[in-house]
Amino acid sequence: MNDLLQRLARDHRRLKQMLRLLEGLLDQFRDGLEPDYELMCELMEYLIDYADQVHHPSEDLVFERLLAQAGPGHTILRQLMQQHQSLAQINRRFKESLEGIVHEEVLRRDEVERRGRELIGQLREHMRLEDEQAFPLAEACLSEDAWAELLAAAPDVQDPVFGQDDPLRFRAIFRQLKGSSET
Repeated sequence: MNDLLQRLARDHRRLKQMLRLLEGLLDQFRDGLEPDYELMCELMEYLIDYADQVHHPSEDLVFERLLAQAGPGHTILRQLMQQHQSLAQINRRFKESLEGIVHEEVLRRDEVERRGRELIGQLREHMRLEDEQAFPLAEACLSEDAWAELLAAAPDVQDPVFGQDDPLRFRAIFRQLKGSSET
C-alpha cells in the first residue's frame, strides 16, 4: 500500500477512535448526565479542522483522479465526494448545538443527541464504503506515478492530535487518549 493510502487508512482508524469517544459521551448525555462538553467540542473541532479540511480533500484528490479514468466505481466515488460536503454540514450543525449547550441556550436534549448520532452513523458508513470499495479500487487502478503526484498534491498537514506529543489546542482529547490504551 502506498504512503497516501496508508495515511488515509490510518486517519480512518483514528477517526473511528474519536467516534467511539463521542458515542460514549452521547450515551452519558442520553442518560441525563452532564458529559465532558469541552471534550465533545474538541472532538467536533478535530472533525471540522482535520477531517473536513485535510482528510476529505486528500480523498477527493484520489477520487477525482479515478473519475478522470475510464473504469468502474464512478457512482460510488461521486457519492462519497458528495458525502464529504454533507458530513461537513452535519459536523458544523452538531458543533453549534454543543456550543449552544455550553453557552446555556435552551436546546432539546433529544434533538442534540439525534444530531450527534446522525453524525456518528453517517461518518461510520461513509468510512466503511471508502475502506471496502473506494480504497481497494484506487489501489488497483492507480499507478505508482499517479500515487506520487497525488501525495505531492494532498494537503501536507500533521494530524493536530495524533501527530504531536502535547497538543495545546486539543487538551481534553489528549488527556482522554493519554488515559486510554487505544492510542
